[in-house]
Amino acid sequence: MNGPEEHQTAHCDWHPSVETGLSCGQCGRNICTQCMVQAPVGIRCPECGKATKMPTFDVQPAYYAKAVGVGIGVAIGGGVLWIIFNAIFGGFGILSSIPAIGVGYAAGELVSKSVNAKRSKGLAYIAAGAVVGAFVISLPSSPQMGFFGLIVLFFAIYTAVQKVK
Repeated sequence: MNGPEEHQTAHCDWHPSVETGLSCGQCGRNICTQCMVQAPVGIRCPECGKATKMPTFDVQPAYYAKAVGVGIGVAIGGGVLWIIFNAIFGGFGILSSIPAIGVGYAAGELVSKSVNAKRSKGLAYIAAGAVVGAFVISLPSSPQMGFFGLIVLFFAIYTAVQKVK
């Protein structure tokens, strides 16, 4: 040994005036306790430790476009089927709840399948809008909607939303 070893003091890459002995476990840059991010596999710098969305919840605009197209299709198709159902069975009473629940289920399933089972609030609004659209289209065939009909409609919307929210 020729003499005392010189000790290099490291400084944080984000706070140059702060001395540190820590470094990012991924990229190796120096970090201080103010800017470190605790990750499941150690500490990370602010760049390497950024939170990312889970793929299920990362919905790109193209998926929303697909979902809107499917939602419009469900609204029109569901509304027409609802009208046919009401024409056959009269459109009154408990039987009128069958098409509503069917449209709700179909809206949730089809929107979900069209976006590879992704989930978001926006997709939930689209699925709910499809149910409401089918309901509006079928209104002329359901003159006596009443309170029970609104409850069924809300249940149908709930059914659609649960699949994609």
